[in-house]
Amino acid sequence: MTDSSPNSPRTIDRRNLVKGAAWSVPVIALVTAAPFASASTVGNFSVDGSCAVLGLIGPGFVVTAGAQPLPIGTRIDIVGQGGVNIGVFSVTGGTASVNVLSQSASRITLTAPLAANQTLALRSTLSVSVAFRFTATATLPTGFTAGPTAKPSGSVSTLLVLCSAD
Repeated sequence: MTDSSPNSPRTIDRRNLVKGAAWSVPVIALVTAAPFASASTVGNFSVDGSCAVLGLIGPGFVVTAGAQPLPIGTRIDIVGQGGVNIGVFSVTGGTASVNVLSQSASRITLTAPLAANQTLALRSTLSVSVAFRFTATATLPTGFTAGPTAKPSGSVSTLLVLCSAD
């Protein structure tokens, strides 16, 4: 028994101690698991423009994963400027779906992770004899963040057969 006067020392019986310990285990487990639920960093991936090779490959982009894989659901939106039809994009080096949004826009979505340090080539069927500019921007799925020096966008442009890419 305990004395309820304000100046008497409190004692804790064994039953209350066991109840308190039992409640603390799930709380401690939740607190220690919380860091794993935070955003995952995919590293310093890059999206780079790539010029065409006349008669062999069309203009497009090379997406390179960083030290960690790019996750399923990563989107690469490609927009064309200059009033030309950007053509159909092909995908090599990975697994992705290609959706034509309009004559001047396409969306490529990874349907499987792009392994660490691997590349995904996105090539258009557009002829290099047409003046154009493409811009590609990668968007990571919710819960993922890019590394501090990631390059999530790139561009490629031509003026007749002169090409510039970044």
